[in-house]
Amino acid sequence: MLWPVTVLGAAVGGFAGGLPGAMLGAVLGHALDRHWRLRRWADLPRKLAELRSQGSRFEQVLFRCMGRLARANGRVTQAHLQLARDLMQQYRLDEPARLAAMRDFNAGKNAGPELTRLVRKFCRREPGRAAELLDSCWRMAVLPGQLSAEARALLDAWSSKAGVGSAEQQRMHQKHQRQQRSAGSNSGSSAGGRSPVASQDRLHQAAALLKVELDASPEQIKRAYRRQLSKHHPDKLIARGEGEPMLSGAGEQIRRIQEAYETLRRYRGFR
Repeated sequence: MLWPVTVLGAAVGGFAGGLPGAMLGAVLGHALDRHWRLRRWADLPRKLAELRSQGSRFEQVLFRCMGRLARANGRVTQAHLQLARDLMQQYRLDEPARLAAMRDFNAGKNAGPELTRLVRKFCRREPGRAAELLDSCWRMAVLPGQLSAEARALLDAWSSKAGVGSAEQQRMHQKHQRQQRSAGSNSGSSAGGRSPVASQDRLHQAAALLKVELDASPEQIKRAYRRQLSKHHPDKLIARGEGEPMLSGAGEQIRRIQEAYETLRRYRGFR
């Protein structure tokens, strides 16, 4: 068994401090090897990539964007905070994760250009969730009933980095505007404005779209979701020689796949 950080620690310590430095470096490196569970050189690049990605995990990017958009509307209201709590519940965050999300929301209020860079980094790493991120951003942006110029500028910048086109942005805008108006007109008849549980027809439609059984395991549903996303990705369509009609409808199909996955995920109760 090879302990890569142990070897590196010994080498660096030996170069800097001779035999005592090598011994100290080996001890510290071995502690990191055990903590990170590294047993061979091939494990080291994987761990380094994981450490680099920790700064742009989905929930962190999401709630920082939420905080920034809430502040862009002038002031953070109880409605903004309630939507943030609803999203925490939607993603089934446990208590430590909720506290982290609250910190990210507060940090995002005064975020600058670094937030756009964070969005770009995340979307490059997980392009399949870019539309999911932007959809939640639009939901927060239209919450006051109208879209501020600052919020629109942020959404345009983030959509550009995420590769979400203007047509898809317009669809998100209209969808959440309609939902916001509907929630306002029905506020007295639905506690908290929460959506009802999906009907059986909708559940079966979602399962059929992902080509998976309704009682499939969460792992099977996730694999089916990733498979359908990959199948309808524009790059894959081009590689298969699909024509312009298929390419122009790719964004809408991906949106339907994402909504189907969310429907099944909420119904089955997994993250």
